[in-house]
Amino acid sequence: MKRTKSITLLVATLALGCLAAQAAELTLVEDGKAKVVIVLSKDASESEKYAAKELVDHVKLMSGATIEIMVENKAPLPARAVMIGDGPAVQSLGVKIDADALGTDGYVIKTTGKRLVIAGGRKRGTLYGVYTLLDKLGVRWWTPTETYIPKIKTIRIGKMDLTEAPTLEYRDMMFNENYAGSVWMARNKVNGMAWEDPIPARLGGRYRFVGNLVHSYNILLESSGHEITDDMKALVGGKRTFAQPCLSSEKTVAAMVDGVLKAFKANPDARFVVVGQMDNGSYCQCEKCAAIDKQEDSHAGQVIHFANRVAEEVEKRRPGSCITTAAYHWSRKPPKNLRPRKNVFITLCSIECDFAHPLAAASNPENKAFRQDIEGWAKIAEKIYIWHYVGNRDHYLMPNAELDTLAGNMKFFADHKCAGVFNQGTHAGSATDMTMLKQWVLAKALWNPQADGRKLIEEFCRGYYGPAGQDVLRYIDVIHATGRKEDFHNGRRVHLNAPYLRPEVIAEAEAVLREAAKKVPADSDFGRRVRHVHMGVWYVLAKRGPQSKTWKAVEGKVGKLDPAAIAAGLARVVRESKVNCIIDRWPVAPWIEWVTQYMKQVKADGGPPLPPELKDAAPSTYRLVQANQLDMTPKWWAPAEGASDGYAAHVPGPGWHTHYRLNRWEDYDEGKTYKLCARAKGDLKPGATGEVWEFGVHPRGKTVRVTADQLADGKWHVIELGPWKPVKGQYFWTALRRNPNGAKSVALDCIWLKEVEEK
Repeated sequence: MKRTKSITLLVATLALGCLAAQAAELTLVEDGKAKVVIVLSKDASESEKYAAKELVDHVKLMSGATIEIMVENKAPLPARAVMIGDGPAVQSLGVKIDADALGTDGYVIKTTGKRLVIAGGRKRGTLYGVYTLLDKLGVRWWTPTETYIPKIKTIRIGKMDLTEAPTLEYRDMMFNENYAGSVWMARNKVNGMAWEDPIPARLGGRYRFVGNLVHSYNILLESSGHEITDDMKALVGGKRTFAQPCLSSEKTVAAMVDGVLKAFKANPDARFVVVGQMDNGSYCQCEKCAAIDKQEDSHAGQVIHFANRVAEEVEKRRPGSCITTAAYHWSRKPPKNLRPRKNVFITLCSIECDFAHPLAAASNPENKAFRQDIEGWAKIAEKIYIWHYVGNRDHYLMPNAELDTLAGNMKFFADHKCAGVFNQGTHAGSATDMTMLKQWVLAKALWNPQADGRKLIEEFCRGYYGPAGQDVLRYIDVIHATGRKEDFHNGRRVHLNAPYLRPEVIAEAEAVLREAAKKVPADSDFGRRVRHVHMGVWYVLAKRGPQSKTWKAVEGKVGKLDPAAIAAGLARVVRESKVNCIIDRWPVAPWIEWVTQYMKQVKADGGPPLPPELKDAAPSTYRLVQANQLDMTPKWWAPAEGASDGYAAHVPGPGWHTHYRLNRWEDYDEGKTYKLCARAKGDLKPGATGEVWEFGVHPRGKTVRVTADQLADGKWHVIELGPWKPVKGQYFWTALRRNPNGAKSVALDCIWLKEVEEK
């Protein structure tokens, strides 16, 4: 964030500290009575009018006072006033508002005598200036539905002289809560609005472009009006496919130009049109495209060559127009010789990165490679936009050790010539792991990338969790301690074998959150918010089960656990915090039904429901994992008669449907030999023959293929895999065989590992 002048702001409030009377420059409210009027520019924009209303409404909630709004005229200015928006009245005070320097989002907040000027970009800047003043008066818009407004009977401000314009011209995030949170986003100066339309003019609209920042090739071609012929399609594996277009085809260029121009015609206020690859790896391998890629030592060669051609033709027919193209997956590496035209911007995607460790540190291979690429693009691109990732796509309820990097990564992007950042969060589900904190910290860091991330987290925790805030900070430190000491990959899909979810870590986390819960009334907002944090620990306990090392470690730390209470706690959080998904697009309710039933079946001694094959086995001789405890898409979980806990994972077809990442802190001891047992039954096609089902361990593992004869009776059977020695990174998988005379589906009850002696 660009800061051109210093600021001193003093606020009279018990919450923020008392103001010495002699230091006061302007009294807005005294003992609940307004002492100023708001003077609104006569040519005020819709957002400036709304800014005046927001100031009036918030001050009334703070102090009970109602400040009058008047529109500037030729009459003398009131002796005490808040001037909103640039106009003759502000100019008469000698306050210079440099519209070019401030752009759409920048502002000036300046005291001059007994008047306060708040003015800036008419689209959003003045509105943001009012929100900055309210923020400095102690208002916090924590979430779209939760705001803190201090109670202040007397509001005085000291001398102010602040000019701000954002470093990142585009600031955005996409979380489920954002779809109904455009007011919250405006209040926290997030101007992308998750691409939502329409955003009212009173909120400043949104930073507008056409497309989703990355994927648009085929959409634009189909809208161009041109016929899509085979030679315009990518050549992949010797066959033409419209997964991507052929980027060296002159016909593709002509069609794309018309598609872009049509997009601009329909969206004349758009800053650029996205001209980017589709979300797959099927780049064109034709002779011309391959030759460009070879010359440029990157598949970005064909992408930039094509983008330059399109941008050149578009600019001829619509001067000043710009496009953005993607550096994503196969096109991420910058080209060796080609340079994007000045009207070709780049969207760089961090999808391969590790988000537990700062990108700036480049402490692992993925982040090192990304750093090299962003440095390369920064040297040759006019502007870079970032598609970044926040949240865990595969376990919405599980703790995710990414908080240390949220603000720091925004600084990293700003330091590398980036014009904007889009954060793709857990947009398919609401109230995911600590999402309230993540969104607020991101908003603050997007506006000011130089902000101290730890201080932002501390501010949020102490404000949002109240008396329990310090304990929540301790919990954050517990979950993130492993990543601060060890290097590992924590991507956009994190599973239960994550190193920071070791049994001893979960035990410490449970102890800390129990202390947090004691400090707030259970039926208060603070109590509800602490329970939402606790959701992550309860989820891990339920996923690992009562016989797990994690369960035992927690009991060793805090005493006997009540399985039913854990299930009830999860159900309560889901209900009161409106948690709706357990994974991308899949509802949480069926899993909550399972965990409630499962915990009721847990015996008094902590034992879970068992398959009959383990009834007489000592718990120390096996590690049992139920279907609902697997890493998998929940659509395959369903009740199943005869299953050990009443549920099974249904495998409906070929493809690796069911996954479970083996956990070296929980499932096995390194160096020892094991067998993996899967309990399943088949629903076979009439007259089924041959191999119908398979499962195995990958990578460097084994595979078992099961025949129709083995599952023909429709009963539950135990199939063994092994012996083998598990190694780090392996996971269990299962799928139907591609056999037209095979199985309709297979139901997987559970799996277990048992140690075997080496011969």
